[in-house]
Amino acid sequence: MFSVAIVSFNRRDLIVKCIGSVLDIADEIVVVDSMSDDGTDEVARELGAKVVRKKFDDICEQKKFAISLCKNDWVLSLDTDEMLSDALRGEIKKLNFKETKFDGFMMKRRNIYLGKPVVVWYPDWVLRLFRKSKAFLKGEIVHERIEVYGKIGKLKGDIVHMAYSSCEEHFAKTLFYGKKSALKKLKDGEKFYRVKLMFSPFWEFFRHLVIKGGWKDGMRGLIISYSAMMDRVIRYSLVWEWNNMENEKNRGTGKIEERESRGVGKTEEGENINEIKEEKGEE
Repeated sequence: MFSVAIVSFNRRDLIVKCIGSVLDIADEIVVVDSMSDDGTDEVARELGAKVVRKKFDDICEQKKFAISLCKNDWVLSLDTDEMLSDALRGEIKKLNFKETKFDGFMMKRRNIYLGKPVVVWYPDWVLRLFRKSKAFLKGEIVHERIEVYGKIGKLKGDIVHMAYSSCEEHFAKTLFYGKKSALKKLKDGEKFYRVKLMFSPFWEFFRHLVIKGGWKDGMRGLIISYSAMMDRVIRYSLVWEWNNMENEKNRGTGKIEERESRGVGKTEEGENINEIKEEKGEE
């Protein structure tokens, strides 16, 4: 027996397929809805899910909360834009959760990009089925991930992921994740290196288009490869900009401290000349 944990927000069109793919094999379906206003929560409830509305904090906390509400130890974590393939559903249905030697299962994710599955993002291995007593959700600035203390098995079937339905949506996420990655680098204390901005974008383009087989996806693969390239341009450009701003700020602070240590800008009594001018109303 296992539970399904889903987090949702304004995905009325997709949650029907998501819940429908597990409805006949799950013992329980829990949906934590981030205050949707399109009726997503109502649709989930009509399909038989246990729905709890919770104001969005961050995606990691929402998923942790959803998992905590599940009554079973075994949990399958899904996003609303994901659904199980028939093959994966059949595999999970046959699992003996009481006797299995594994504490979690990896599965491949087949990403649908602009209406078609793409080679460049396959196989996209994710750990989604696990014993919650031996797992924890690790939140990071860019993505969250599930980690399991124990043995991990692999299933053959796919999770079908409706990745992006438009280039505009994809590019907006590229900018979003690029900024998040830059923030993580700053948090980790990483400095800017010109060579990374010079070569990393071209390497990512080559890696996606040639090594990962993006060329097999035609225009879709080409667009994805350019997006991967732009991700690196965004993240390293922002790291340079923010490092540069911090350096300028530190240099400015240093100059002020140096002037003050020499007594420049102060009266004989040690008062700041600019402050006196402001009090007198002088320009």
